[in-house]
Amino acid sequence: MHRTQLLLPPDLHRRAAEAAKARRISLGNLVREALGEYLARSGGVQPSPEAIDEVLLAEPFDDPDPDPDLSLNVDHYLYGAARRSRRRR
Repeated sequence: MHRTQLLLPPDLHRRAAEAAKARRISLGNLVREALGEYLARSGGVQPSPEAIDEVLLAEPFDDPDPDPDLSLNVDHYLYGAARRSRRRR
């Protein structure tokens, strides 16, 4: 790894640190994940400052009502295919 120093405005640092703490990861790990996701999304295209903020400051998602059949119906959620039902054994 390469060591990199970043200068962040106080509000951005506070919000990023809170997001990292909520996910129980380090601030450095949050920045690495966000940067990796950003680069994968952008495909090398110059992003807007708003797009960078959206990735870096996104709230972690915790589904209060998770779908127990999510893995069974992944094609439905991603591509609109018909839902599948569980077979009883």
